[in-house]
Amino acid sequence: MKTGRMISFLNKYYPPVFCMLLLLCCILTGCAQEEDPYTKAVGFFKAGDYSAAEPYFITAIETGDNRMQVRLGHAYNLLQLEEYPDAISELIETDRLISDNETLAAVKETMLDAYLTEENYAGAARVCEELSKIVKDEKKQTEYLIQAATIRSDLYLARGDISQYEDELRKLIELKDYAADEYVELYRLACGDDNYTKRLKVADDFTMYVTGRTAYVEDFTPFLSILFDASNVAKYADYEHDREYYFSKIEEFMTLAEDRGAGEEQLLKLKIVLAEHRGKMELAYKLLGVYLNHCPEDALAVKEKEYLENRIGLE
Repeated sequence: MKTGRMISFLNKYYPPVFCMLLLLCCILTGCAQEEDPYTKAVGFFKAGDYSAAEPYFITAIETGDNRMQVRLGHAYNLLQLEEYPDAISELIETDRLISDNETLAAVKETMLDAYLTEENYAGAARVCEELSKIVKDEKKQTEYLIQAATIRSDLYLARGDISQYEDELRKLIELKDYAADEYVELYRLACGDDNYTKRLKVADDFTMYVTGRTAYVEDFTPFLSILFDASNVAKYADYEHDREYYFSKIEEFMTLAEDRGAGEEQLLKLKIVLAEHRGKMELAYKLLGVYLNHCPEDALAVKEKEYLENRIGLE
């Protein structure tokens, strides 16, 4: 945890969880116990001298002072010293001593930040799942589970464990309000398998998913690209849906994109591609002429016009 972030955390959680306990301890011990190691540790900590506080925290613990505030104070002191592995170990010891969920959640959040700072992502994912079981707010529970699945998906991808990576992507699809990016990634992975049935099944699942969540869609282009690809794959696959099925779905979503105010030039491009996929080259040529009236400097469109002229036999 960076120092600024740690200070922010302390400002939020430290007074109710720790400082009140420190104050009470100091009041109870009084001057007669000035040499108490924990009291000295508290004094140095409050003065910002964390190096000086450290041996006194250690002495307090080694002499049998295993109170929650002592272990928690030691953990925060270690964090200030950027001794993250030791701080994490101390936080693990601390959370065994905590009975109320609010304090436990605060400690787990600190542990999560320490794991992320240390790039210990497996530990971070585990703590996210623990937090999802502690907090009462359902939205926060889901947020922690999404964070855990996101961390694990990155880990599995980095390791090349594609099966586990796909599992985490599917978890994210279940957890998130809208997970188009995860579906696009699943389709990309399916393309690498040369398994046409799997590829088309992902396209169909994605189609059903988007159909039920069109309110979330801001740009239909990535999804339509998958449907165009699926229409090509359907030529070679022994599958329940043929090319025309995917063409009809493309038309449905193009109409929806148009209703949502998609740009005229973008829609013309899609209509041209659809006409070409259907083998309607003359229609594609006419649509391309309309497009070039809007965008005469589009070099790729000019080349496409030359290609279509050859296809339909124009000089």
